[in-house]
Amino acid sequence: MLEELRGNIRWKAVVSGWIVAILTGIVVNAAFWIAHRWLFVGTPPEYDTTALITISLISGFLAHFVGGYVAGRKSGVAGGLNGAMVALLGTAALVFSVVLIPAIIIATAGAILVGGIEVPAVTDEFARGLLLTLLALFLLNLAGGFSGGRLGEWEFHPTRKRGR
Repeated sequence: MLEELRGNIRWKAVVSGWIVAILTGIVVNAAFWIAHRWLFVGTPPEYDTTALITISLISGFLAHFVGGYVAGRKSGVAGGLNGAMVALLGTAALVFSVVLIPAIIIATAGAILVGGIEVPAVTDEFARGLLLTLLALFLLNLAGGFSGGRLGEWEFHPTRKRGR
């Protein structure tokens, strides 16, 4: 079963979809920011946590939906799988860039500096809330990528051959 799944993943389509998802996310977030500035003229752009999470959920879903659509359309087969891989690739890149790179920098700077670097403490409540939020974001991005990929695959008629 894993071999069949691995054989259906088209990495060029996944990477293309991921790049489109990044660009779509930038455009959607810019549109949300412009809409906020237009609707609330004169008020400072202060966001509460709920608004930021809601905007992240919506823009993440839309961005991965479009990226998944591109991956599903380019792959021509197993569009849902390729669309979901867009979200997985995005999550892996995010974890690498937000968690691992700063950890390496802090560890290196701590080894170079005599006193080390103080890292602020994180409470259990904050960590639980953060993990739940990240899980919700990941699942919604995964659903967006899968749905977009299925839609992109669906546009290929089952009897139509590619290249004809």
